[in-house]
Amino acid sequence: MKTTVTIRQIARESGVSVSTVSRVINGSAPVSEDIRRRVEQVIEKYAYSPSGFARGLVNRRSMIIGVIIPDITNPYFTAMFREISVAAQRAGYSVLLFNTGFSAATAGETTRNELEAFKVMQEKSVDGVLVVGGQADLVRLRPEYRRGLEDMAARLPVVVLGNPVENSRCQFMQRERGQGIYMAVEYLFSLGHRRIAFVGGETDVAITEQRLGSYGDALSALGLPYDTGLVSTSDYYSPDGWKAADRLIRREAVFTALIAMNDSVALGAYRALADHGLRVPDDVSVISCDQFFDAEYFTPRLTAIDQHNELLGRAVISALLDMMGGHQQSQVLKLHPELKVRESCRS
Repeated sequence: MKTTVTIRQIARESGVSVSTVSRVINGSAPVSEDIRRRVEQVIEKYAYSPSGFARGLVNRRSMIIGVIIPDITNPYFTAMFREISVAAQRAGYSVLLFNTGFSAATAGETTRNELEAFKVMQEKSVDGVLVVGGQADLVRLRPEYRRGLEDMAARLPVVVLGNPVENSRCQFMQRERGQGIYMAVEYLFSLGHRRIAFVGGETDVAITEQRLGSYGDALSALGLPYDTGLVSTSDYYSPDGWKAADRLIRREAVFTALIAMNDSVALGAYRALADHGLRVPDDVSVISCDQFFDAEYFTPRLTAIDQHNELLGRAVISALLDMMGGHQQSQVLKLHPELKVRESCRS
């Protein structure tokens, strides 16, 4: 016999409490043999299979983890969300995604979307929240964002992948952001390049500021000047890479190599260079300092720094699960970027 039945009905027909049924199902605590047999007989009678939701009712949990991301179409966030989802499912949790559409250029408007996401997570009674990027990546947080974040953290375990905030209830995690671009500059220098441009990224966003800082440090360590005329920021997508590279060329900046913020920016830069009659790598060498999915399929194949964003996704969900279990430890993630040499750079 198979019919829809709840754990409360199982408990009522067995003559025991809901928590006792839970102990029988999960084996979380001993019960007498007689009680176990009675409960198992009712479970078998109805072919009952406890869902994650039913287990959550017993444990006073929703068995849902909230994830707040600024742009799921960005391959960086896509790769992390995929790993977060897999790890959450393995731990028995469903995932509630809120895609805020946050942009540093429109922070005043899109911050409201993030604050709405904080409210939704509390209303849905999720068991914990991951905040991945968004305003958390800005150099300076808006006061209303910080208040909203702290209000959520007062009620739920919250792990933020972004810049630490002093005296916060959240757990903050940061990835190392400078080593990869340092590697890129050194590699181009080893090929003989001395005029190395940088394109992409938004100002006032921490990852851009930190990578530009490392770009300047690497040039200085190699005895090269920092030329602001070789830096063209824009954003993190292919149209922004085109815009940034086109701007460099139109102002007649002299460069033989170009570092792109990520693969998407590099794709736009490829197009801009081609539009001006420049070939990769014959005229300009190109390297991406954040590899996504498709570097192997560029023409020519794109040399890139693999930042291991998939490992980052696993690390942040692991931190949230630990925090939900009562353990918390803020940290900087050491993921050791790798240089992937392909076809887009030459002497």
